Amino acid sequence: MALLHLIEQVNVIGTDGTARVIDVLIDGDRFVGLAPRIDHSTVNLDERTDGRGKLLIPGLINAHHHSHDRFDKGRFSGIPLEIWMGLYSPPTHRRGWTPREVYLRTLVNGIEMLRNGITTVVDDVHFGGHLEPEVVHAAFEAYSILGIRADVSVAWCDRPYQEGIPYLAERLPSELKGAVTEKAAPQVLAYWQEMAQRWNGRVRFVFSPSGPQRCTASFLQKTWELAEQYDRPVLIHLLETRIQALTAAKFYGMPMAKYMDELGLMNSRSVLAHGVWLTADELDLIASKGSSVVHNPACNMKLGSGVAPVAEMLKRGIPVGLGTDNNNGNDLNSMFDAMRLAALSNALLDQSSSSPVDALQVFTMATTGGAKAIGRGRQIGSIEIGKQADFCLIDLKTSAFTPLNDALTQLVFCEQGNSVRDVYVGGQKVVDKGRITRLDEEALLLEVAERMLTLQGRIGSGQKAREILRPYLEGAYEDCLRDPQMEELRHSINYFNQPRKAPKAF
Repeated sequence: MALLHLIEQVNVIGTDGTARVIDVLIDGDRFVGLAPRIDHSTVNLDERTDGRGKLLIPGLINAHHHSHDRFDKGRFSGIPLEIWMGLYSPPTHRRGWTPREVYLRTLVNGIEMLRNGITTVVDDVHFGGHLEPEVVHAAFEAYSILGIRADVSVAWCDRPYQEGIPYLAERLPSELKGAVTEKAAPQVLAYWQEMAQRWNGRVRFVFSPSGPQRCTASFLQKTWELAEQYDRPVLIHLLETRIQALTAAKFYGMPMAKYMDELGLMNSRSVLAHGVWLTADELDLIASKGSSVVHNPACNMKLGSGVAPVAEMLKRGIPVGLGTDNNNGNDLNSMFDAMRLAALSNALLDQSSSSPVDALQVFTMATTGGAKAIGRGRQIGSIEIGKQADFCLIDLKTSAFTPLNDALTQLVFCEQGNSVRDVYVGGQKVVDKGRITRLDEEALLLEVAERMLTLQGRIGSGQKAREILRPYLEGAYEDCLRDPQMEELRHSINYFNQPRKAPKAF
């Protein structure tokens, strides 16, 4: 039976960024009333909340995330992506996480997100070269228990890891090439179909072929065919680093987005993570095809990848979402942090008199932008009648909002998650005064603590593999930097808001 919940006289930020005091009525899982005052004298309310001194915002949408490296949190810094990927989880070494460990890491991760007002997460999970159903389903079940809305992938690429980075295959000895036994692509595609049929609710399976340079053209095209068949988005990493821009030139002789388009992969289902090194022509192409980009400022900064030209994306009408990315490539699952960094980092790209990306724009990226990117724009992302009641109640009587001058600006630049009091997903309270409602958090954290020796041992077991791979990864990276085609890609930050030009090879 649907519950009728009235929140009275609460501050709600409108589409223009202005906070207005209104009543909000929720019937079951949807918003059904938004007005200065709602007459409830003729209905029986199940719950009545005093909204005075509170700010009601849409649930934040973490549109790009990886939960699989939760146990690596805080282990790395100052390493470029191409080296970092091979070191934190060497492709030549299998950790072999158990279903329980995957379940625990997903829950701990989800708790951090819920407490920071995240009601939807797009979790691009890499399970390694062995897809064991019990292990995979543990992540999906964890999100089901938490009550969060989740789009979850079982990421895959069908090319050996050494073929995704220029010069690495030439450097690696034969015994280190393709050392992990992987299922054939047809088996993975069949498994994806099973998952798409099984998970299509609040927790939903989505497709992820990792990156164009890591997959064969055939595998990519078949992935998009499945996405069309099951009406799901496709998550793919695109031009995160300047090395990947070089990869496009050397592997395909054309910009990466153009290569994807020639394969028929650029459409409204395409959710492009990062896009730091997109050319102006590629931005035009993405806009014309209706594809989306997810900006991940913290990870891009920590790994030295650069600053994505978000203002240029927004000018072209490209839907832009916002993500926190990896646990050890960012280390903080906070969309408040992501919003702040998105605004601040893009100020470096434009020295004009006005900010290229303001508070309202990054707030939109964290809400409706993310919803549109993953194809849920009609269901979530804003406080509108008929939409799912995914929202947070923020306490305005905290230091972040004292004095209260502008609720939106202070939400983006001052809030750190400490003011989040209550969080709802589909009208169900999943955080109550900062407490997770659907599980025993203390017992969960205790179990993780008790398992730490085992977990650290499993992580440490890959140390030998890391040290063996390190010189080859570093050597290939240096080879890329010395490549003549890199000359025009040497600067990670372009001032005056000019998207970079393609290398002359294009």
